[in-house]
Formats: sequence, C-alpha cells, structure tokens
Amino acid sequence: CRLKHPMAFSRYGELQGLNKQETADRFGKEQVHEWRRSYDTPPPNGESLEMCADRAVSYFKDQVVPHLTAGKHVMVAAHANSLRSIIMHLDKLTSQEVISLELSTGIPMLYIFKEGEFIRRGSPVGPSEASVYAYTRHLIEVRSVLTFDA
Repeated sequence: CRLKHPMAFSRYGELQGLNKQETADRFGKEQVHEWRRSYDTPPPNGESLEMCADRAVSYFKDQVVPHLTAGKHVMVAAHANSLRSIIMHLDKLTSQEVISLELSTGIPMLYIFKEGEFIRRGSPVGPSEASVYAYTRHLIEVRSVLTFDA
C-alpha cells in the first residue's frame, strides 16, 4: 500500500535548513539540545514533538489503520519525529520515554497488526544486521535474493 502525505515531516521553523553546528552557533548548544530532546518545547516558529505527534498519529489512524484493517501491508517511511510519534502511539510510550528513543536511519521496525492491536516484532540490533524479516513465504523468497552491504 502506498500513501503519501505532504505534511509528514516535522516543522523546524527558524531551524529549517540549518545543520546542527549552524543551529548551535546561532542559538546555543543547550537551547538546541532542549528543542531536540523536549516533548513539548517547540523551536521558534516551529513545532514540538507533541505537535508533530498530533498530526502524525492522526494521519496514521485515519489513513494507515484502515488499510491494515483491510489486510494490506503498509510501510511507513518518514522523518525521525514523525516516526517517534507513531512509535510512541504504537508502543504506548510516555513523553519522557519517547524523547530518549533513538532511531537508526534506514533500519526498519516491524509491527504486526492483529485483532486491532500492534505487536512489535523488533528491529535489527545494528546497521550491519540484515533488516528484512521473513514472516511469510513471500518474504522468505524475497529475502533469499537480496544482498546486504554492511
């Protein structure tokens, strides 16, 4: 299933387009750390993780869950805060737990949707571990023809 949403990324406001060093130089390292690791403190003219979660989880519930309920497989690829927000919802994390959640770029997490519940099947330990999970015959066949670069 392929869905696109034009607002699926975090809005960084005045931080948009700046790299970490430029942001630290402009606003101070402590302030940047607070914005990046806070749940409810947004950067200037931007949005907090809490604000992003309102959008991302609403979209997930409205647009993704119906496809899962219909028996379709869905892959969600998004920016870190959108993914953190969805994972917070799926794993029932607190605002304190989600701010310490580290996501590895390009490493998938697999959830099984069963009887209206989400069950996390985990993710690879590190980037060198193969990141395709074989839970169906089709995925086993696909995995056997893939090669992975460490």
